[in-house]
Amino acid sequence: MTTSALRMPADVGRYTIAKSFEVTARAITAFAGGVGDFNPVYFEDDRPDGLIAHPGMVFSWQWNSRFTPDIQLDVNLVRRGVHAWVDVRFNRAVREGDVITSQGQGIAVKQVRPGVLSAQRYTMCDSRGEVVVVMDSGGITRGAELDGEGMEIESTPPLPQRSTSSANGGQPVWTTTIPIDPQAPHVYTECADIWNPIHTERRVALAAGLPDIILHGSANITIALREVINRNMDGDPTRLRRFAGQFRGMVIPGTDVSVSALEVRDEGDREIVFYEMRNDQGELAIANGVVVAA
Repeated sequence: MTTSALRMPADVGRYTIAKSFEVTARAITAFAGGVGDFNPVYFEDDRPDGLIAHPGMVFSWQWNSRFTPDIQLDVNLVRRGVHAWVDVRFNRAVREGDVITSQGQGIAVKQVRPGVLSAQRYTMCDSRGEVVVVMDSGGITRGAELDGEGMEIESTPPLPQRSTSSANGGQPVWTTTIPIDPQAPHVYTECADIWNPIHTERRVALAAGLPDIILHGSANITIALREVINRNMDGDPTRLRRFAGQFRGMVIPGTDVSVSALEVRDEGDREIVFYEMRNDQGELAIANGVVVAA
């Protein structure tokens, strides 16, 4: 027996709620601890200029400002959504004492083979109204059909591309293996304030067709970013200007992941690191990763 596909409205241009976040020492240290990043800039709160906010905190602000209460979506559409990619651009580092206001807007939607691909842009401003961070985020609603024509009102700037020549003899510049603690999703959920039961409740994950609870995609990419900052940027997150990646395979808690820098390119005014993350089965968890540093 066949069933008709769920219809998804081509609703572009609408805004989410705007929500403000006080960047406190407690919030910074909790997030950094939740991804096992013990860089002193996130913990030594007696620093003269205060703590630097972990760059991955953008996911907390995005997650908690994603609501669109004036748009009624079929709950089945929401349940079929999966995170596909992210591209984050920084005008400056966020610091302790900042107040960040985040608001999203739907910027694109189109039909793709697995379902409907939609993109949102989250603009994150400080208390002076200056834009600090812009996050473009895409997701796929699996099995859905677009009700209307695809459209795009804003596009994501093109990313740097890897060299066509075989850099470093085709071998990674560096690779590190990282054990993922069995309780990692529970710790990250509470420290990042990002809750989805497929990450923490096994019965929900199994009912969704997953083999077990899985680590959040935002945690995976933040762990990879942790390694790049601490290995290629002298542990200085204030140099970060952009990071991006595509979410692919699952990471099961209690297994290992590997993060590799595939190419590191010095362009004078900026350094670019191309990276990937693989799960314990050798499958890509984060593909086409890019970090741009000043």
